[in-house]
Amino acid sequence: MKKLILLFVLVISLKGLAQSPPPNATISTSPFYAGEPFMAINPTDPKNIVIAYMTIGTVTPFKVAIKTVVSFDGGMSWGSPHYKPHNYSTWSSADVSMKFRNNGTVYLTYIDSHQPDSGGVYITHSTNGGINWSAPVRFWNANTEDPTKLPLDRPWLAVDNSTTTSQGMMYVTTKPAPWINPPGNRPYLKSSKDSGATWSNYRYLDTTGHLVGSVIAQPMAAVCVAADGALCVNYPSYMTSQSVFPKIIFAKSYNKGATFQYYDLVVNPAPVASSNKYKLGANMCAHPTDPTKLAFIGISEPTANDPDVFVSSTTNGGTTWSALHKINDDNSGKAQDMAWINYSTNNKLVACWRDRRNGTGTGIAQASDIYCAVSTDNGSTFAPNMRLSNITVPYDAVLDSSGNDFLCSELVNDTIYAVWGDIRNPANKINIYFTKTSINTGTGTKPILINGENDLAFFPNPAKDKVNFNSTGFKGCELIVYGIKGDKVLSRKIDVEERSDQLDVSSLKNGVYIITAEKDNRIVSRFRLVVER
Repeated sequence: MKKLILLFVLVISLKGLAQSPPPNATISTSPFYAGEPFMAINPTDPKNIVIAYMTIGTVTPFKVAIKTVVSFDGGMSWGSPHYKPHNYSTWSSADVSMKFRNNGTVYLTYIDSHQPDSGGVYITHSTNGGINWSAPVRFWNANTEDPTKLPLDRPWLAVDNSTTTSQGMMYVTTKPAPWINPPGNRPYLKSSKDSGATWSNYRYLDTTGHLVGSVIAQPMAAVCVAADGALCVNYPSYMTSQSVFPKIIFAKSYNKGATFQYYDLVVNPAPVASSNKYKLGANMCAHPTDPTKLAFIGISEPTANDPDVFVSSTTNGGTTWSALHKINDDNSGKAQDMAWINYSTNNKLVACWRDRRNGTGTGIAQASDIYCAVSTDNGSTFAPNMRLSNITVPYDAVLDSSGNDFLCSELVNDTIYAVWGDIRNPANKINIYFTKTSINTGTGTKPILINGENDLAFFPNPAKDKVNFNSTGFKGCELIVYGIKGDKVLSRKIDVEERSDQLDVSSLKNGVYIITAEKDNRIVSRFRLVVER
């Protein structure tokens, strides 16, 4: 037994599957673009992580598609890529959002559309941790539901995992398409009580006395569900007949979105006036077990040319909120943006953002990193900032373009998982990076590139007897299959390049395997395969 354990450790270290790979241990590079990742961690199995993002891929050339990848070992290795299909071949996808239910089913929403006049919001789900997905179903038709506003943009998904009578409810908020100008732009809500099979008619989130107003072009709502089943949203408002100050309004519903109570979350926040290229999307989260605690994060600019990250929190369910509290501790006049916030399963709060403190100057056009900070007192104070990225990325204008507006993170006990897009290799290509880091020590898995468009992928997965793969670009590689104990159970040389090839796995027992493609003593691709009969 000791020999098997030793062998397993040796193989993992030699083959690049350790939790601290060398800095150049990227899985592959995407030749085009990948951005705006979203991550979800299975509450029934925290080692099961699903990451989804936008990418220009080979399945739909020159069209943006949604791709998902999955890990079952806490982010050490990633499995097969899965593309979400388009409604029409000429359409493009965007704005993915995901949530797990507490029964282990993961739901995913995204846009599929044709600018400037067609499209909708789709939903799909997986019951096996992200390996297989149901056929996407359009539940929001922007051509027939408020068609002059096309309410399909930024569909955020929330799932009720409480133990109340509303358990299992699902909610999606949207806003008008980015090219729709005000006046009259408002945030929208739909709900489902049958796991996404059917959906309610849309409703506006704002109402008399708490309207968005006529000047806000993109009134994006943030949405979550409290531990007592209350639906919680916030959205921006500026209407002088309601208030001389702009606001962030908090709305709360105990009857599944039929009616709301409205409160002031932030009054007169300092706007970011220095540039319209900063990524200013706000976010909100609810404590998983304490219904009185929620937290809000956003970007504000109280000092000219210095956007900072601010948090507000509540301990009474949202009736009152704390003053905005700056959490980036650089004090150097450097700009921050692209903020995200989460509660952990052990009463901690983590905020993540993009940070330019390691750049040489001020403003948006600076090199950047990803940072985080942790609070143990519901956002009143935060520990010193911790750097998550291991490379300071040089500035490139492509980082300011649309399609790179958000990062995503989750905190499980004392481990933070984060994904983001940046430019490392090749230049001028945005790819997705992942880190798994202890908030106590700052050590863990260094950022590595999630499976790219040129990776070797096997299907079907799970497999029974034979699996298919495209061997183009892998001539001369040796395919090696390792068992869960690190033992080599199968190998085969790729002698020719063929668009379609097969690997016979009929001799393998049911279980989880790692397939590597190796050449010149170097892993050029790796894949996680499940054999199941």
